[in-house]
Amino acid sequence: MSALGPWLTAFGAMFFLLHAIGQPDVLAPPQGAADVHVASAARAAQAPDETHVLVALGDSITFGYHLGNHHEPSPLAFPYLLAKKEGWRAVDLGVPGWTSGDLLRALRTNAAMRADVAAAQVITVDIGSNDLLLPALAMLPKGADWARVTPTSSQAATLASKLAQGIQDIRSNLASILRLLHQDNPRATVVVYDLYNPFPASDKWLHQTAESAIVAANVAIAADAVAVGDPVADAYDTLTDPSADILPHDVHPTALGQRLLAEAGEQALALAPMFQAAATPQGQNAILQWLGDGLADGAW
Repeated sequence: MSALGPWLTAFGAMFFLLHAIGQPDVLAPPQGAADVHVASAARAAQAPDETHVLVALGDSITFGYHLGNHHEPSPLAFPYLLAKKEGWRAVDLGVPGWTSGDLLRALRTNAAMRADVAAAQVITVDIGSNDLLLPALAMLPKGADWARVTPTSSQAATLASKLAQGIQDIRSNLASILRLLHQDNPRATVVVYDLYNPFPASDKWLHQTAESAIVAANVAIAADAVAVGDPVADAYDTLTDPSADILPHDVHPTALGQRLLAEAGEQALALAPMFQAAATPQGQNAILQWLGDGLADGAW
């Protein structure tokens, strides 16, 4: 992945801010927020007491769905891989099936989850895929071959409307999620993952429909992250080969895909100081000046 990938996403988000201001999770019903904490407490009791704690918030991608027994997060999930690389302890609070609204409600109502957040040095947030996936899946007949489905014009219009609402939900909910995280733990570094396209280009309609929605959602995600100085982990430009990165007939990452997500998180952490600086008025002015100089010199 190009080291400029997250920065280019952030620049797009900054422009947006300045001018506007698998089978998937449905197979695993969401757990209650209390259940999440019981599971995390049990894992924490078994883990050594490390100086640094990484708390991972998200859905089945964070959970490592289909890479374990479905009763607890997989040790192959990216939060564990990232924490292991850094010598930290991971608390994986990913819940299969969760949307951005589910995570926001949990952070507002679950004191145990907020206590985990308050104790973390690093927090990862990977949420929003289900805001887009669930409306699309609702259109598919049960057991249908995804690659062979072609919607009617009426179905396509309905889906477009639902995806637009999903994108708006992601932006609104994620902004509130990040505000809560920084309120509960102002010293933590928060890494925000953007979304990847799990559908191969050979599934033409699914790939193209997902692509347009995911690109729009990623602009919203980056806008929310940049506004509060959080680095963006570039899942979109990291998981680009569904035949290797995504499980067959599914939307979830393979073990390789999870390793790539961990690497994207590591790169985002390295860029955290620059994103934090970019959130200040001085930082924004400096970046815009740098962009203007580069364009004027014909560097891009």
